[in-house]
Amino acid sequence: MNKNTCSIGLGKLRKLSMAYLQDVLLNLYNVKVKMESSKKSFQSDEELPTTRATDMQGAKSHICKRLRLIFPTQAKKSDEFEEICENIMESKCVRDMMEQLEKTGEEAMGVVKAWGVENALYVGIIPMTAGPNVKAMFDATADVERDRLYLHWDNSLSDNLIAAVTQLAQLLRNEGRQPTPMEYLSFHLAYYGISNGEVVQQDNARCLGTPGFRPYTQTYMSLTDPGDGHMIGTTKSNDWMKGAIVHVEHLERPRHLPREKIESYRIPSILDFSKVRLHVGTQAPTTYFVGRRVKDSGNFSEDFLKLVNITAASATAAFYQGAAECKVSMEGLSTSQAVQYMQALRGQVQRNRKQFLSAAWNLNQVITDDFEQGETKMLKDRMSIALRAIDITYQGGFNKITWDGASDTYPSKCIMYQFTVPEALTVVHEAHMRGLVTYFSAGFKFNEIKLAVYAGVDGIGIGGAQVLRFMDSQTGMHGPYMEENIPKILKSRDEASKSVQGRAVHILARLDTMYFEGSISSDQDRLRRELFTELLNENFTRTEYLLQLLKPVSKMADEGNSPLLGLAKRLIDAASPVLKDHFESNDEWNSFIKDLKSMYLSKDENSLVDEYESDPWLCARKRYRESQNADKRRFTRQSSYDIHCKCFN
Repeated sequence: MNKNTCSIGLGKLRKLSMAYLQDVLLNLYNVKVKMESSKKSFQSDEELPTTRATDMQGAKSHICKRLRLIFPTQAKKSDEFEEICENIMESKCVRDMMEQLEKTGEEAMGVVKAWGVENALYVGIIPMTAGPNVKAMFDATADVERDRLYLHWDNSLSDNLIAAVTQLAQLLRNEGRQPTPMEYLSFHLAYYGISNGEVVQQDNARCLGTPGFRPYTQTYMSLTDPGDGHMIGTTKSNDWMKGAIVHVEHLERPRHLPREKIESYRIPSILDFSKVRLHVGTQAPTTYFVGRRVKDSGNFSEDFLKLVNITAASATAAFYQGAAECKVSMEGLSTSQAVQYMQALRGQVQRNRKQFLSAAWNLNQVITDDFEQGETKMLKDRMSIALRAIDITYQGGFNKITWDGASDTYPSKCIMYQFTVPEALTVVHEAHMRGLVTYFSAGFKFNEIKLAVYAGVDGIGIGGAQVLRFMDSQTGMHGPYMEENIPKILKSRDEASKSVQGRAVHILARLDTMYFEGSISSDQDRLRRELFTELLNENFTRTEYLLQLLKPVSKMADEGNSPLLGLAKRLIDAASPVLKDHFESNDEWNSFIKDLKSMYLSKDENSLVDEYESDPWLCARKRYRESQNADKRRFTRQSSYDIHCKCFN
């Protein structure tokens, strides 16, 4: 017997088979809607995700309802699938159950071929019999006497089932093929394991990385969906996750309810997030939305303990499954409350150093700014909120800042029409100088992507209505995921990234990061300031000249999946980094670099973390931060925003 073997009893197999059938029918439903989209508008009065019952009768009812939507005029075809459902429920042996699984895939693929769309991008994941040139990685044998199914998988895969299925997902992408029935069953067995407490490994998760130094591009597309769209759509192709973030968040706003009644974005299922992580593996960062604060009494102080503990528990659960980031909304909080909230979460959330906490700030609200002692101010205009949010997020100790332009209307007006490009460039630049990863969300369509790229932002949230989900304009309910639009999304980003502006903001992000970490030289810092000013002035002739001078920066290595190793290398390679001036002596600096080089060469990330949090590095950074703050105060009258006003008002 193959050492990689899992035994499945009849009862468990029945549950897996019903889930298998429901997923195949979901795929057929999605294909049907997309086929007919040019002839009739999408209509739905149900929220996503459609509830999937766990008891047999409830599951059957759900399946019959789905069949009526797929085959409204084809009773015979509907009856064939309903018969499969009945047989799964009534089968008394695993061999019969396996026959039903084979039949499910055959019937489904037959339907897709009859519709003439088998080669369409929008055909998700449907099990089909392996061809002669396909080596199936999972197969099964039935033990008739014991009435058990033994699922075997190839010895080239991990002996851990969850890890093996993640490897299978990558192999299917590499080979560009559909799974066999037993490979498809293995996904459902892994889902079952996750729902019963098994964990998707953290060590195969990709992090968000460092602004300016991530592989492929500066601005990542954060493809957003509550879950199933990623499982059967986004993660089907390696290309679709190149320079992308797989973000799990619930965007649907039923009946167009206003934001005081329902959040613009809502927390998704942690189980669905875990399943998405299973499919993504190492291919892209996977991120999770935690949501806005829970209010019992409405009094922040009275609700604080519960608020922090609930949010921390949600974030910890996602980080435990390998989330690269958890996004937490600051909506409805004053600036002092936001700092208190973030600092408490930092102490309670369990995560590793590469897992980020993000503060989401809505720009269409009034914020009470009461963090510093003295006069309390009311922030009303978007630019004031956006800039102040940078300082507050930094004080709270979060790693990332999100500026969100959602309003009471849905879909929202794109945030790039609520900001000008120079304003967007300004806030991103200011945040990068504070070491923050940046993100824009709300209302992005294909034509607005380039505007965000020109601002140099690290990520934009894109999904939801008419971009990555069908939507009923009357009810606000969402329909099938539109993965076929991902190539168009990425193409828009890539074209903008290759422009003078796109290349320049990428280098500016690198320089701002180097400024924050102290690996920049004085000459590079001078060019950094000039590059930002020329981008604000839209002087692209001068910008292109500066890019020539900054070629050594553009040739610096991108990071892998270890940001601290990237930082160490930049300090080691720097000829005259400004951080050096903040060590006690040359001897202290030389000793520090010697130790840093040893840790870098041995790829000893744990020791690097200890070094980063200890002296002399820690004290040198503190002195450097003090000099940065003093420098900022000296240039208050020539701050980035003042320069912006001079150029554009």
